[in-house]
Amino acid sequence: MRWRLFGMVCGLACGLQMFAVDARAAEPKPAAEPRGRVIYNLDCSELFVGTFGPVAPQTIDSFVDTHADAGITDLFINVNAQRTNYRSQVWESNWDGYDPTAGDDQPFFSGIDPKRMFETQFAKSVLSLHKQGCDYPRRMLARARHNKVQAWISIRMNDSHYPDRPTHPFHSTFWRTHPQWHLSNKGLDYEQPEVRAHYMKLIREICSRYDVDGIELDFLRFWLYFRPGREHSGTRLMQDFIKQVRTATSTAEQRLGHPVQLAVRVPGVPWIARRHGLDAVAWARAGLVDLIVAGSFWSSVNTDIPVETWKGLLIGTNVDVAIHLEDGINSGASGRRTMTHGEMRGVLCSGLHRGADAVYFFNLFTGPYQRWPRKDHDRLLTDAGSFSTLRSSARRHPLSVTSPWSLGAPGASTALPYTGQHAVFRTHVGPKPKPRQVAEIELVVTGSDQPPQVSLNGIPCPWSRRAKPKHIAASGWKGQGQEARDVYAVPAEAISDGYNLIEAVASQAMTITWVEIAIR
Repeated sequence: MRWRLFGMVCGLACGLQMFAVDARAAEPKPAAEPRGRVIYNLDCSELFVGTFGPVAPQTIDSFVDTHADAGITDLFINVNAQRTNYRSQVWESNWDGYDPTAGDDQPFFSGIDPKRMFETQFAKSVLSLHKQGCDYPRRMLARARHNKVQAWISIRMNDSHYPDRPTHPFHSTFWRTHPQWHLSNKGLDYEQPEVRAHYMKLIREICSRYDVDGIELDFLRFWLYFRPGREHSGTRLMQDFIKQVRTATSTAEQRLGHPVQLAVRVPGVPWIARRHGLDAVAWARAGLVDLIVAGSFWSSVNTDIPVETWKGLLIGTNVDVAIHLEDGINSGASGRRTMTHGEMRGVLCSGLHRGADAVYFFNLFTGPYQRWPRKDHDRLLTDAGSFSTLRSSARRHPLSVTSPWSLGAPGASTALPYTGQHAVFRTHVGPKPKPRQVAEIELVVTGSDQPPQVSLNGIPCPWSRRAKPKHIAASGWKGQGQEARDVYAVPAEAISDGYNLIEAVASQAMTITWVEIAIR
């Protein structure tokens, strides 16, 4: 009887357990987080210098396949600097003027620095791919579509690499024969009708030649378009120019039978963009653009792009805003170096928390691809499409320079270096740490016998230790930026979402060259 009762009890328990399992199985599973938009811009030259393998059509396919597998949703294929990397009918191509039967001492290469003769390979490789019967942009676009990745062409609107070497093969005949139109950075003056017409020829050719999902006008390579004092009137000229571009993309839509979007990459602060003649907000309100990439120049990523300002100014439009990542960072006092993936995660997490619709990688194929462990590079692309993953990961939120910058912008272009006894800094961290995470303040301080007293939002943060930033060395960087830092523990109640105020007080004058909030 006892065993029978035991069996009945066990049977009842098993039945209840099975019922619970069945009930759980019947419950709807929580929906997976929708994958966010991850844009990758590949410049006009990197594939041709062997970074991704031999210069051949199969390497193009492999590059796109690998990056699609990592998680990019949009591929922006840059096709030009001052010349094109395909056989254009309206612009010079990169190999025009090069004699493949002559050596590297031919006139075409005379402008290359003798210490950088490896640059001769670029013209040779572009021509080689063309001779293989491969139209570079067309192959890239087709492979992107094969991987269900949105396929764009990116056009650099005023590239001025090698301004001090006028005979360098990067320069076009158009640029060389019009020195009177050169700006201070040797870019071209868009107040000249001939300059605007020169670029419109390229845009119209691309719109009529390729099957694209969109065109990007890259106004950050480089970012001067008008002479000093002419930027204000230049905004009207540029608005008319954007209207012409929109007409070209509309014509392409009719030809292709699907939408052709228009994106613009401009300085990351609306006022600064407008002061350089690039009034992207006005373009958006006029219905001329679909995506604004709020960006920074090569000198440093901008860790404080005011996404919420852009979004507020764009209320009533359907224009998206992408947060932009450069490959390098500079505090203003530390010198430029390759970013670590933790620093990139911080910028992405902050930007998405502020309302960005997409993340955008530029120059990721340089330092990060070549110096980072490959698993860090690929994992970052994958994680970039998930705000929850970025938030849960270790991330860093350093201060950086604002570049480009303009007079009239709130604040200076950089807060560092700071010299004095009472320093105040503001940094944006996106969402505050989760309960299981900890936050620390890291400072590089010299000139003071004792570490300064530090508080966050008025709450004291005790000094923890002095340590070298191991994450920088782990990223493969071997240059500056690895000085020992004073590290302070942040009480959980001290840190908040968004902006946080760091104060450092010393008993004697100190110099601060790096400020960061790290979340682990």
